[in-house]
Amino acid sequence: MTTVKVDTVLDVSADAAWTVLADFGGFLNWAGDGSSTAEIEGDGIGMIRHLEMPGIGKFGEKLTVLDHDSKTLAYQVAYGAPLGMESYGAQVTLVDNGDGTCAANWVGEFEGGDEAAISEGLKGSYAGMSDSLAAYVKGQ
Repeated sequence: MTTVKVDTVLDVSADAAWTVLADFGGFLNWAGDGSSTAEIEGDGIGMIRHLEMPGIGKFGEKLTVLDHDSKTLAYQVAYGAPLGMESYGAQVTLVDNGDGTCAANWVGEFEGGDEAAISEGLKGSYAGMSDSLAAYVKGQ
């Protein structure tokens, strides 16, 4: 299992970012580029977002943790092999910095595929999602 960690600072409050991030089914509202699609199956823990993304293909992500107190969300790939990974799971926790900003602490674990390329790809994805989340919150 390979682990990838990325910590970023978002120029928005943890509460505001969590309101958006906690909507697992609304992922493409803030992280989409307009060319991806999502279908949502279920509600709450165990729900699956069926995604189709250019360059990645079709895959499903299952919500495994949604802890409002610690502002932690986790998911794992339910099917598909995005980026060639045989298995993948990620967790993000938002931490209030006390100054109107928050930290987004990402941890991903995967097996399979080109370890170096996937690790770099995930680092870029986590940083990009953090930036997109902050921009979306600011635009609300």
